[in-house]
Parts: sequence; structure tokens; C-alpha cells
Amino acid sequence: MLIHICFRHSCRTKFIGSLNKKLTNDQKSFIEATPFAWLVELKESVKISRNLLSLLISRWVERLGGFDMGTKVVAFSLLDVCVGLGLRVVGQNIDLTREGLDSHCKKLFGPKKVVDVEMVYDYLLKHSKHLEVNDFCKLYLLLGISEFLLANRSGRVFSILFNIVDDVCSIGKYNWGGVVYEYLVGSICEAKMLMRDKPGSKNFHVMGCVYLLQVPYL
Repeated sequence: MLIHICFRHSCRTKFIGSLNKKLTNDQKSFIEATPFAWLVELKESVKISRNLLSLLISRWVERLGGFDMGTKVVAFSLLDVCVGLGLRVVGQNIDLTREGLDSHCKKLFGPKKVVDVEMVYDYLLKHSKHLEVNDFCKLYLLLGISEFLLANRSGRVFSILFNIVDDVCSIGKYNWGGVVYEYLVGSICEAKMLMRDKPGSKNFHVMGCVYLLQVPYL
């Protein structure tokens, strides 16, 4: 019996797209001066093909870092991140496993140990009229990075990101392309491994910015 395999993902633009309808000129100008200027163009309904995702994951060849297209393996590399999103692929590395310490942005959410993208979105909606442009845009970038670039099933915001957006003027010094690429590829490898080791399973989940997989293969 043929088993239909479905690959799901968490890469969304729902919250960031909704906020984009409400940005003031000052907020938009601030964001556009960062490496994530393109975030302001995202809509709530950015579509990502699950059929394409399923096809690509099933054809992933980990040792070659690419997708088996029959006659050849098409590489998926850092260059695709650079071309697809305009993120730099040099700079200071980001360790997503590090815990952030004494973060101004994190303190806005009280003693909560874990903050997710919905909490950030709700905070921005509730306090947008009273937040300084600087603080609003820090949380906006935190939301965009967490909802779209480093998406995960729980919507959790990585702790270290709070510290990074705190110093928003230095946000461009990081190797964003590298962390986005490694996070996505790591999840692709894990999904392919689970697919191999659990052949009876019907559903698998891919974390990260799966939107990137549509850029070179559409």
C-alpha cells in the first residue's frame, strides 16, 4: 500500500505581515536601515509549497549537500541564502544554543523563561503606541527573525536573539546567512533521517526558512 508522506513546516509570515500594515513612516525607515529591510514587504499570505517541500526532502543527499534531480545533484548552499534573502554570509557567528543574559527586550516579558512569536506579536499590538521607535523595531526584528528565518514548531524565540536585537545598531555584524542556512539544513538532514529510519511515518516536520528552497528550484 502506498503511504502518502507529508512534510510540514513552521515558516510563517502571519504576524510580521499583519504588523506591516500598521507601520509608521519612522518605524519603516528604521527597519529599512537594517539588513532585514525586506521584512517590511512581507504579506500575511506568503505561500510555501508543501508538495515541493516533500519532493525536495525526499531527494536530499546529505553527503553532497544537495538534491538528487535524476541526472545530477543540485547543490543547496550559502549562496542561495545570500541570493534569496540578501543576508550576508560573513561576520560573527550566532550560537542559537547560548542563553541570553540581562536583556532589555527580554525583561519586557517579565519573568517568563520562554517567549514565543505570538507573545511578541501580542506585546507589539498592545504597546505599539507607547513604545519608542527604537524599542518597537527591536521587537519587530525579533519577531521577523523568529517567525520566518528561524521558525520552529513551538514558535519559541531563541534566548540569544534578545541580546542581539538589544544592540540593534550592531545587528549587521553577524553572519545571518550562515545561521539561517545551518538551521535549515540541519532540520532537512534530520527529516530525511527520520524518513529513512521510520518508513511507516506519514508526517515529518522541517524547521527553518523553508521558503529558501523555493527560490532556486521553482
